[in-house]
Amino acid sequence: MLKKKSYMNKENILAEGFFSKLFKVLSLSKSDENKLKKSKKIRKSLFDLNNAQSNLEKSLEDLTGDKVSLNRYSLKDFI
Repeated sequence: MLKKKSYMNKENILAEGFFSKLFKVLSLSKSDENKLKKSKKIRKSLFDLNNAQSNLEKSLEDLTGDKVSLNRYSLKDFI
């Protein structure tokens, strides 16, 4: 059976699959990947990233007068 042709080039998408490819290059096992998911440092960094994004939204709202809403990041976005 022929493979279905996809018009979306998956190599150009940064967010999807980037870290899975990184894990393959670094030769990390599933257990190492799970350790990274449970890491307090990574969770704190993600929390800080979302707080910085909230501050950016507030600054943009102050400058433009329009309410700006950006999507929050989760661990699934990066792993």
